[in-house]
Amino acid sequence: MRLIRTFGVAFRGLWGYPVRTWLAVLGIAISTLLVVFLLSVLYNFRISLVGQIQSVGVQQIVVVPGKLLNSGKNISQVNLSSLLSYTSVTSTLTYQDVIDVKAQVPEVAGAAPQLETITRMTGAGKGAEVMYTGTLPDYADMYTFELEEGRFFTEEEAKLEEPVIVLGQTVKQLLFGEMSAIGSKVQVKGIDFTVIGVLKDKQLIGFTFNERVYTGYQLAANTANLQNASMLFFKAQTAEGLEAVRQKIATVIIRNHSGIQDFGLMAPEGALHVVDTIADLVTAIALGITGVSFLVGGLGIMNVMLLTVKERTREIGIRKAVGAEWWDILLQFLLEAAYISAFGCVLGLAGSYGLLHLLHHFFPVLSTIFPLEWVAGSLLFCVSLGLLFGIIPAVKALRIKPIDALRYE
Repeated sequence: MRLIRTFGVAFRGLWGYPVRTWLAVLGIAISTLLVVFLLSVLYNFRISLVGQIQSVGVQQIVVVPGKLLNSGKNISQVNLSSLLSYTSVTSTLTYQDVIDVKAQVPEVAGAAPQLETITRMTGAGKGAEVMYTGTLPDYADMYTFELEEGRFFTEEEAKLEEPVIVLGQTVKQLLFGEMSAIGSKVQVKGIDFTVIGVLKDKQLIGFTFNERVYTGYQLAANTANLQNASMLFFKAQTAEGLEAVRQKIATVIIRNHSGIQDFGLMAPEGALHVVDTIADLVTAIALGITGVSFLVGGLGIMNVMLLTVKERTREIGIRKAVGAEWWDILLQFLLEAAYISAFGCVLGLAGSYGLLHLLHHFFPVLSTIFPLEWVAGSLLFCVSLGLLFGIIPAVKALRIKPIDALRYE
């Protein structure tokens, strides 16, 4: 009963100075908001990016044009983490590379080249700038395309260079609005295409499929007067033994390129490693910078408590004179510091949660996961911080002698 009464006394004593208390609470709330919101954005950015990479499939292998500056590194070891050591070169990747790899490497389940150029498309009396992309049907499977209406083109249509085309969602909206585009005619590079499919909205962080239109590789190459692919995509049968598959793919393409290694191979595990490394580094830097705000907030609590002890010297003396134990006084002031930090933490967490959902409204690609362990961890940390910075004021209150306190004006 006495312990419960101490909790009540601490609460009433704290809110006897509302302005000062609110300022201390605000300091902790802002510190919590800064740290938790920044960490939640980084956490959700990592979750979204990793999810998108994994959605493409861990079996995917991408061949990109380029030359390693560090020639001592084996081609099979090249992944996204090696991109900074690449120098750009004119692509020598070809449609034939894809055909030969698929024919000679049985572990490859799907293969597709990608050729792309920016051009203007017209249709339904309107026009739009699009990324005109030539590829093969396996491309749609690799990126798990979902169609809003219609279908993707077939191997036969690509081989016969049929003038059929699939529209990204943004292109469809610009040209046809809410009307169905299936069966409509559009014109690209002076060629009349028939729309056979419209993709659902699909975006990756830093990349969107919505402004693209897709047709067969050979037709796109001929109409755009481009023969070399910008990238080649391969999908292995299984996720096991990817290193051996990469080596076989590299061997076939190097043979086609007269023994010259003018390309690199990338795989999802390399991208995941890059994402984790960068995220960990940024998180550490963010914690170091924003963590200083907690120090400022803790000093604010200590200042408030020191002033409170000084102004309540007489009250402390009376409590001691009527029989209050030393631990009553100590607990009272520690509880007041804990109240400030806990209440500030709750406000900061609420603000972080709200800002995260607001950010998601403007950037839907960012997820809004807010782990419950963050709530518990933040509360525990803030209460511990309050107790730490409340020790000095509490000890100062303990040292007040009742006779001196009763004479204090």
